[in-house]
Amino acid sequence: MVPADKILIAYWVDAFADRPFQGNPAVVVPLADGLSDLQMQQIARETNCSETAFVLQPTVPEADFRLRWFTPTQEVNLCGHATIATLHALAQEGRFNLQRGTTQLLYLETRSGILKVTVDYTQDNRPWVWLTLPDCTLDTIAPPLTQQLVTILGYPEGMAGVDAVVDSHNRDVLVSITHLHQLQALKPDKVCLSELGQQQGWRGVCVYTQETAEPDSDAHSRFFAPQSGIDEDPVTGSVSGPLALVLSQKTIAKDSKSWRFEQGDCLGRAGRLSIELHGNTPKLGGQAITVMRGELYL
Repeated sequence: MVPADKILIAYWVDAFADRPFQGNPAVVVPLADGLSDLQMQQIARETNCSETAFVLQPTVPEADFRLRWFTPTQEVNLCGHATIATLHALAQEGRFNLQRGTTQLLYLETRSGILKVTVDYTQDNRPWVWLTLPDCTLDTIAPPLTQQLVTILGYPEGMAGVDAVVDSHNRDVLVSITHLHQLQALKPDKVCLSELGQQQGWRGVCVYTQETAEPDSDAHSRFFAPQSGIDEDPVTGSVSGPLALVLSQKTIAKDSKSWRFEQGDCLGRAGRLSIELHGNTPKLGGQAITVMRGELYL
């Protein structure tokens, strides 16, 4: 157990952002060894970010460090934005030889297996972090369940042509909507959405449109996960790989290897991220910015 007078450094980092108070915030605890599961969950609940990340010594020789992610209510298998935030914070500390002018390859031990991360610190004063996400496949959702879902999400009545799939890894639902203004107007019934998500074993629901706010983007999305303690996530890195896979199957007119996604605008926290798709294997890319560094007293 950690002594009662233990002081831990923690970083508040906005991921997928190029300025403070945009993108998705995550708290990073870079030296979390000795914390119990309960303490990590309590810290995540106290910070009340969508995810808090904890860096620990690895338990397997092939990993550089172990990374765990907690929402305010539970530990999760994968979190993209908190991983980007973690590598940004570690680069600030110069750990794992993350220095300006270098590109480093690291292996992270996680609940989703060993994940590969490339930290490119050669372009500017903030590193680009590229996380290789786990492969996934997509399963279609039956029309009656899709209709139940879109009703709960608040889709316009009688809207046709909606398709929904669930990814095999995170168990996130990806459901299309036609127009950006329709996406922005959604007001889901969070209680019903949470109940349906729990019944189906879904982590969350990503609603996306190919109408975008910026011309060089490929999709705009919102992500709802009340069953995971997150009413709406500002920018969701881990669902972006499956989203790129969905769009690559629907879009023939563009080079389907590189994608740029928008999220968070409806919450006043605009975030932008990149995906490179190699077969069914996505690489998530983004930058982050630190907005606060503080001490945790335990």
